Amino acid sequence: MTDAEFKLFRDLIYAECGMYLRPGNKDFLNSRVVKRMAEINVNTPYWYYRLITDGNKSELIKLLDLLTINETSFFRNKPQFDLFRKKILPDVIKKREEAGERVLRIWSAGCSTGEEPYTIAMVANEAVPKGWKVRIFASDLSLSALETANRGIYDVKKTMQEVDGYYVERYFESVGNSLRILESLKRMIVFDFHNLKLEHGLSDIDIVFCRNVMIYFDEEEHKRLIRKFHKCINDNGYLLIGHAESIQWWDSGFEFLHDKKGTAYKKVRAEKP
Repeated sequence: MTDAEFKLFRDLIYAECGMYLRPGNKDFLNSRVVKRMAEINVNTPYWYYRLITDGNKSELIKLLDLLTINETSFFRNKPQFDLFRKKILPDVIKKREEAGERVLRIWSAGCSTGEEPYTIAMVANEAVPKGWKVRIFASDLSLSALETANRGIYDVKKTMQEVDGYYVERYFESVGNSLRILESLKRMIVFDFHNLKLEHGLSDIDIVFCRNVMIYFDEEEHKRLIRKFHKCINDNGYLLIGHAESIQWWDSGFEFLHDKKGTAYKKVRAEKP
């Protein structure tokens, strides 16, 4: 892949999904493109670029899928889940009850292979009072990751290290050397393909998880995405992002919260222009 070809792909990918590839990512992109070219018998990166820009949306989606890095696990960043269970859920439940509502709506944006939304579902199922309805919307750009999430079958050694035995016994069943999520838990979650560059139509959301996604965006896309979340999150709702991500450097309308090593942001008012 030449530098000119890299720039073509970089600009296309940025326009389509907001992912910003820096010059140091050229080898990474080249390896993904070459792999896909071999699979469909395309000879040069330029002709592959022509293929995906001549209206072949399905091939573009496959390329974007290849660029996603599905690194995740159950209870990833446990202090944050402790904060979610001990502070955030009780506060949201109280606010909903005061409004005469018993519905909790959570969005896992960039859900990868499903470990995050399933963890959210397990924690919420333990904390939310009986009679409540919990709806978890889980979206991702990767169709292959969503297929894994929908299956709900996980290798014990790869992603289950942080799962307490209590949760394993209550929410999983054995399938050979793997564990499968029980259907009762799966019914709490709706998995859906979604490009965060586009509108999803979600609103009235109490809590958004979008962790380790914005590290792939530049400042402009970073701000655009936070504004999108601010719009769909209820007043006094919460946003949880990755430990290496921050929105404290501009007046976003969110207030930073932390408890021990757990961090989150609470929507407190409209963002200043």
